[in-house]
Amino acid sequence: MKTKFPIHTTLSADAIKVLERYEKELGAKNVVLEKALLNLDSTRFKAKLDTQNIDRIIKRVTTGIPGLDDFLEGGFPKGFAVVVTGPPGTGKTTFSMQYLIEGVKNGERCIFFSFEERAQQLVQHFARFGWDVGKFIDDGYLEIFGISMLTSEEMMEIIDSHKPERVVFDSMNVLTAPSDFRTSTSWRGLHRLLKKNLTTAILVTEKSHGIEVKEYDDFDFLGDGVVFLDFIQTNDIDTTPMPVMAVQKMRATRVDHTPQPFRFTNNGIAKYRALNIPSKVLQDRIEKRRAERLGMSIDEV
Repeated sequence: MKTKFPIHTTLSADAIKVLERYEKELGAKNVVLEKALLNLDSTRFKAKLDTQNIDRIIKRVTTGIPGLDDFLEGGFPKGFAVVVTGPPGTGKTTFSMQYLIEGVKNGERCIFFSFEERAQQLVQHFARFGWDVGKFIDDGYLEIFGISMLTSEEMMEIIDSHKPERVVFDSMNVLTAPSDFRTSTSWRGLHRLLKKNLTTAILVTEKSHGIEVKEYDDFDFLGDGVVFLDFIQTNDIDTTPMPVMAVQKMRATRVDHTPQPFRFTNNGIAKYRALNIPSKVLQDRIEKRRAERLGMSIDEV
């Protein structure tokens, strides 16, 4: 039972009349004033968090990239915004498409927003991997917006209407400058909507440097996860660069940050970490590239 305290205040005649009217309904002046004060204290309710009803189990979204889910405790945490980044030609768009196809196969609605390619080009890109994009679109599981001139508000309307489980934005550098990304009110509204709907999104971004460079932008800081794609020469005899990917960041997940090799096939990205190249070899090669870029010896790195 709540302890009652005497209230000392000065009220106008009109306020007294209002108080007496509500007193008949609620039973005491103290109760009326307490409810009024609590209603004024709106921040109390906005800040209140019901910790007892929060799901303690982190739900995972499978990526569709063979082997990658094993490094992510089962996949991307549901509702995360994951940055897929790297230099040109390293497979970022293919990675993103494969991620959406995995969702379609699981009966999930998916949307691809491209800010650089026409929808026809994207469909052709999908088709070359044997994915029946036309059927996925006709069945309502996939929507593709090519060379999108959509505003953030229009994209929000599309997402709010379709309620997709997965979304790809390719590439964010065309949509907004990294320096403006975190403070952009339009993006913050879009970001809130994705979080509210628990939509798991891939944000494709561009890097002008390789994986050996320790440089990060605002996309990397805001993203819940960062996957870096690159090419690395693994030995001095075979000079053919090998594609690698590294999970540089993934909140709520234990990850191995060591770059892992993969390869491109007619079915997309396949056999992640299949070539049994020791991780130290890849790491040494990355350090060598970094030393060459800085004009240092490997011992100085």
